[in-house]
Amino acid sequence: MRKRTIVRIIGVLNIGLGAAMLLCALMAHLYREEDLFALLAAGVVALLVGGVVAVLPGRIERPIAITHRGAFAIVALGWLSACLLGALPYYFYAHLPWVWHADAPARVADAQVPAELVSPANCGQGTGLGAAFCAYTNSAFESASGFTTTGATILEAGLWHDPASRKGGLPHALLFWRALTQFLGGMGIILLGVTILPLLGVGGMQLFKAEVTGPVKDKMAPRVADTAVILWAMYAIFTVAQIASLWLSGLRPYLAVSHALTTMATGGFSPLAHSIAALHSPVVEWITIAFMFLGGARFSLHYKLWHQRTLAHWRDSEFRFYTGIILSMGVLLAAVLFARQGFSVHDSVRGGLFQVVSILTTTGYASSDFAAWAPGAQLLLFVLFFIGGCAGSTSGGIKVVRIYLMLRLAGRELRRLLHPHAVIQTRLSGSVVPTDVTSAVAGFVLLYLAIYFVSVLLFALADCDFTTSITAVGATLGNVGPGLGKVGPLANYHGFAAGLKWHMILLMIAGRLELYSLVILLLPEYWKK
Repeated sequence: MRKRTIVRIIGVLNIGLGAAMLLCALMAHLYREEDLFALLAAGVVALLVGGVVAVLPGRIERPIAITHRGAFAIVALGWLSACLLGALPYYFYAHLPWVWHADAPARVADAQVPAELVSPANCGQGTGLGAAFCAYTNSAFESASGFTTTGATILEAGLWHDPASRKGGLPHALLFWRALTQFLGGMGIILLGVTILPLLGVGGMQLFKAEVTGPVKDKMAPRVADTAVILWAMYAIFTVAQIASLWLSGLRPYLAVSHALTTMATGGFSPLAHSIAALHSPVVEWITIAFMFLGGARFSLHYKLWHQRTLAHWRDSEFRFYTGIILSMGVLLAAVLFARQGFSVHDSVRGGLFQVVSILTTTGYASSDFAAWAPGAQLLLFVLFFIGGCAGSTSGGIKVVRIYLMLRLAGRELRRLLHPHAVIQTRLSGSVVPTDVTSAVAGFVLLYLAIYFVSVLLFALADCDFTTSITAVGATLGNVGPGLGKVGPLANYHGFAAGLKWHMILLMIAGRLELYSLVILLLPEYWKK
């Protein structure tokens, strides 16, 4: 596959990002807020960059056959370019003058807010709204965290402390862009592109295999583009359903939409500084638990339930194991919260189940400051960092199916010690798992742990404390978001050195692409013809 073709496809994806930025610019105009110029400028730059590379001269044969090598390049480079271009709205907000709506009434709605917190960013002094975005590294980190649905943030200030109004925080449209990046990244930028590329004569099967998470890829329709449309349709339907549920629960429309976009994406970005805890609403928490649970399950099972009216969920070994982890860990955590934190029974159950589902599905919402919980509760949550949701979901992590298969493999070896001559097969949902799949699972887990431990060592050598090192790496590689120590649910990632932030950006992208799509580009053999 020609390099020019790869670049053109990435250009088409960047044009889509530019259009999304312009949509946010329209919102900025409707709210009459000062981020309008930054979003317009970012959208125009993305459109120009995408347009220039999409119309590069040269002959392209149709239909375009995407090779495996080409698919890896498109996916990895497509995500990298999206994260880099997606940083522009933040970076421009901090650096460009507020040309329009500089006197935004929402920005100065609270007379008690200090003037330096509602003034334009002064990058020399590090003051003003959006000052954290003065450094492109920080803007790229926030963008990568959004598109990879990690939910880690570098914002020390700017998120809203009051759900009722902005009160000196960042503008609505810029925070909406932050949420929209997670919505786009949740189902996958490339998967979205697969629905468009057939119109350009581009085959999408290789892109689908490189993008969709998990060791087994589910096709719900003969054509890959139709499969992508089905996935996006379900994704959108669930999101709309959650918007309606949150709105009916009492949230104002903006907060309902913002949280729904980041819940089904299992991303966890919130415009509120204290995340879901700031809403003080048990109803909102139960609604969020339900939709995080759906987002962490395999979408092909949702489709079978909707289309075939069959209880495919309960026949699926991975889904049963996923549900079992949530229930068992939820009960254990609730017991610890009741015994050690003094929570009521209802608060223990709700709080324990909320954080178990949030961390397991790698959403990263916080219903309370779990960094202040008892060590036993923190350890239970830390274990969940390494599991993740189901394969074929919007979640990150190793994935439940891989953990399940590794446990089955361990059980098989134990039985072989008792019955050396027996033929013992590994099964998943009643079907025999091929040897190449189990080998791929073992190889993935080994590579995941190797990258994890090497990264922890790098953080330790950079003088990060033990708790922060092991959880910051686990939270970024697993796309979880908040960790413990200096990166707890009410803290942020601003204090890390620039080099560590770029390392975490790569960890987030690698985790989102299941390692291989990014790591394979580092092999010299990949670049040989």
